[in-house]
Amino acid sequence: MEKEKVGGFIKELRTQNGLTQKELADKVHVTDKAVSKWERGLSIPAPDLFCPLAATLGVSVMELLDGQRHREETIDLKQANAILESTIARQKKVILKKRAALLFTFTMLLVCCVICGRLLWNQGLLLDERGLVPADLFWQEQDMTLDWIRYGTLLVLTGLTFLCGISKE
Repeated sequence: MEKEKVGGFIKELRTQNGLTQKELADKVHVTDKAVSKWERGLSIPAPDLFCPLAATLGVSVMELLDGQRHREETIDLKQANAILESTIARQKKVILKKRAALLFTFTMLLVCCVICGRLLWNQGLLLDERGLVPADLFWQEQDMTLDWIRYGTLLVLTGLTFLCGISKE
């Protein structure tokens, strides 16, 4: 399924039905910006919107996914499966990219929080307002080698978590 082809088809059907982008958006419960993105080929409708969108535009879901009207009333099963499989594959790729971006963002946020917290703790800035210093809580020699091992382990575990999240899809 080509985004540009589907977008052009949606625009063509919308204008044939005398609808504005806002009116079409209201009928399928999305924003007019989403309709604009579809028509410009920047994105495609979510799978759960295909049925209401096709009904609103007066075409079948298969015609909408294919981006063109079909001459016959029925469509070949192989062609229908090919259209659906390409749509599902494209949606899975989009979901995978979004999931990877979210996982990476949260991982980097966690790493930054740990590093900043450790730096503040080492400087004694976390407990100064209460009149305590880290040495009041426990007394131990600071071996920087152990800190680097901890940070390295944290980084490796974070990387493994990231890779597991990506490969899960």
